[in-house]
Amino acid sequence: MFSPTASRLCLVAPWVWFAAQASAQDVLVPLAGATTVASGFGHSCALKADGAVMCWGRNADGQLGTGDYWSTATPVPVRGLPGAASAIATGKTHSCAIVSGAVWCWGANLSGELGSGIGTGDTAVPVAVSGLPPGATAIAAGDTFTCAVVAGAAWCWGDNTLGSLGDGSGVGGPAPVAVSGLGAGVTQISAGVFHACAIAGGAAKCWGNNGSGQVGNGVTGGFEPTPVQVVGLAAGVVSISASAIHSCAVAAGGVVKCWGSNGNGQLGTDAVSSSNVPVDATGLTAPARTVVTGALHTCVVGTDDTSRCWGSNLYSQLGDGEGPDSNVAIVSPGLAGNAQNVSSHGYHTCVLRTGGGVWCWGFNAYGQAGDGSREWRTQPVAVAVTDVGALAAGAAHTCAVVGGGVSCWGFNGEGAVGTGRASLSVPLPFAIPQLSIGATAVAAGYDHSCAVVNGGVWCWGNNEKGQLGDGTNNNADEPVAVKGLASGVTRIEAGGNRSCAVQNGDVLCWGYNANGELANGTTVDTNSPLPAVGLDGTIDSLSLGPNHGCAVVNGAAKCWGLNDSGQLGNGAGSGFTATPIPVQGLASGVTAISAGYSHSCAIVGGAAKCWGYDGYGQLGNGILNDTQLTPSAVTGLDAGVTAIAAGDDATCAVHDGSVLCWGGDYEGDLGNGGTPRTMRLVPTWVIGLANRAGGLVAINGTHACATTTGGGLSCWGDDLLGPLGIGRQVIVGTPGTVVLDDRIFGNGVD
Repeated sequence: MFSPTASRLCLVAPWVWFAAQASAQDVLVPLAGATTVASGFGHSCALKADGAVMCWGRNADGQLGTGDYWSTATPVPVRGLPGAASAIATGKTHSCAIVSGAVWCWGANLSGELGSGIGTGDTAVPVAVSGLPPGATAIAAGDTFTCAVVAGAAWCWGDNTLGSLGDGSGVGGPAPVAVSGLGAGVTQISAGVFHACAIAGGAAKCWGNNGSGQVGNGVTGGFEPTPVQVVGLAAGVVSISASAIHSCAVAAGGVVKCWGSNGNGQLGTDAVSSSNVPVDATGLTAPARTVVTGALHTCVVGTDDTSRCWGSNLYSQLGDGEGPDSNVAIVSPGLAGNAQNVSSHGYHTCVLRTGGGVWCWGFNAYGQAGDGSREWRTQPVAVAVTDVGALAAGAAHTCAVVGGGVSCWGFNGEGAVGTGRASLSVPLPFAIPQLSIGATAVAAGYDHSCAVVNGGVWCWGNNEKGQLGDGTNNNADEPVAVKGLASGVTRIEAGGNRSCAVQNGDVLCWGYNANGELANGTTVDTNSPLPAVGLDGTIDSLSLGPNHGCAVVNGAAKCWGLNDSGQLGNGAGSGFTATPIPVQGLASGVTAISAGYSHSCAIVGGAAKCWGYDGYGQLGNGILNDTQLTPSAVTGLDAGVTAIAAGDDATCAVHDGSVLCWGGDYEGDLGNGGTPRTMRLVPTWVIGLANRAGGLVAINGTHACATTTGGGLSCWGDDLLGPLGIGRQVIVGTPGTVVLDDRIFGNGVD
């Protein structure tokens, strides 16, 4: 008798709960190609060389810019920026970017910090800052205000209670205002919690809250409504950073100067007392190039490309383990000689490494370290993405291509997971060691799996009907090479007890063939690949159900095999055909096709059409038991469909960036949290995957999976044998994030 895995919760901080993470093999891929990194309080962002912006961590206020409010422990792309970004900034709960000289912001907007001119409502997608002159070159985000440099002048907007905007008015709001006295010569700007600093003509200027002397003008207390000169820094300043209660700058010669509160050693001096004027940070063995201030700590990158930090280490934000606070600079482990830039705003720190990688450490309850976990990181870890490149769902197991390797999970009684030893279930992803590099496609049948690796095909699992294609009928618990398919293969599909591949443009199939499922004109099984007939031309799409198959050839749909429910779409509802026949009404414009158990679906001009059996509403036309012998329109999906998958009794599609499912919801298959043993006759959103679809969707048996933005993977439905990859939860009616190692596999519902 099976028993569900008990729900496990871990308390990381008094206000943060998250699903516990189980152990499996790690296949995360380091984020690459970054040129800038920015750290907010509970989130982080990176700017890539192509201008794309990726963010990760806390998203309760929409600060990740994904169009939703789901937090994620791995990077996801910001949606809706009008072009390539040239600069980014992260505040406490909002983010900003510069695109073609215009500033765009997203996230929290309590005080108008987004500058949108539409009040104070939060937004999960970027909005343009209204009223700011064009030509912005630098951007800074504070807790509840934002600043930018435009044509050498400083502008700010948002909260102005303590003079954060620097215009002397004390009046805040979403409209950008010019910072007094900084109309020219500004090269850098930094926004803290309630104060800001800038470099103008080489001089350091600060304004706003001065309760701890963080403005640096020799006064402690009150606030400065307009910029004041920082004592001793009238020239030669090359980098500046404002935090909560202290500030720092890099002066001429790479000397680091800090001022404000020193309760945790964040000024970097031998003394423990605070200072309202700049003091030298000691113990640096190389001149500094850039400096950043976190909430209670400070970090620099030196001319030797080494990251060093000092101050509070309460959350391991110094990166040297769980040691005490330090007023002496500590070299960040693994970041000596390869650090390019450093960023911090709260209690975690991130560094841009030579070559475009990003490493983070410290407080990580929201996933802001970006390595897929929510565990505090006491030393630097690589920000990683899961990079799901292909996805396949078998009857009770699942496989995916991740980072060039193949991982499978779920029912393994016939060896379909590829572990080398048959077992009832592998409830968490297993990275198949023989297929760790060069995988481009994956397929899953009833109890077998196949993959394309470096152009060749490998299969494993049940082989009773010859579906492994190795010339035998012997089961295989680990991958075996398919005969004659060592190179030139671009596509692989599996359905029921058979498989098909596209090699050099030709379709070849093997395995079970009682109803002409191999499309070769016969009904004889074969344990080695044979050419299909009637599929000459460019294969745009190929799909296999248990007893029939379909393909798109030069834009036209064709199907073959069993036709007892009209699943071939030729106007008949009986018999079978051993050679492909045209689907009525789909002679052109078809971009994708999917064969389910006894129905089929296709995408035509962006619209979804389905045909065949409808006993569970899987055709999606709003009518139950409305079997269609030719393609019929799916309600509400007449445009914007990019992927479709037909399962046993249900269908799923990706529509306008969201995942929707319909049909039988007997084991949570539809992912909408509905009552089991029910049906949905029209497409219904999968909970948590609105505006988060990554482009791939697969459904088989009574479970489904879909990729999410940023390369993550979520699954839902019947998990009795572990096909969801979340550790055996029996029935999961909403998407669960596939777990890998001590990390979350991407960014689904966790």
